[in-house]
Amino acid sequence: MRVPVKLLLVAALTVGGWAFASPWYAMWRVVEAADAGDSDVLRERVDFDRVRAGIHADLDASRDDGDSDLLDRIGDGIVQAVAGAAIDTAVTPQGLAVLLDASTVMPGEDWSWDVERTGLGSFTAEASLPDGRPGPRLHFERAGLGWTMVGVSL
Repeated sequence: MRVPVKLLLVAALTVGGWAFASPWYAMWRVVEAADAGDSDVLRERVDFDRVRAGIHADLDASRDDGDSDLLDRIGDGIVQAVAGAAIDTAVTPQGLAVLLDASTVMPGEDWSWDVERTGLGSFTAEASLPDGRPGPRLHFERAGLGWTMVGVSL
């Protein structure tokens, strides 16, 4: 009777450890792949189509200021065309590597990361500089037993 109790305890500790550590590991894998310039790993771990769609949606929401006059619609169209093309060009493994390199913001510095669960199937990894300035927020969702990055907030 003692063996099943020990086995259950080991199984519970394993599942609990995985549940706690897997978001940190997923975030670390993306950041390390970006640092190393490993495009293959980034393509495995990041859903770039969803990241692009999310940034496009954020852009659309930011441009909706309630004005509907002709000049406002023309300006919105220009912004959508230019920014949309920039988003499609920049949201790549190489673009993510630049975003995750803190030295592009502050030379010689590195991001400090914190992970916050936003549900059983999602979490956010938030970066900050040593002086407290916020960096990018990476949004992850569960994909089977692992995690996939599905969004970024700046």
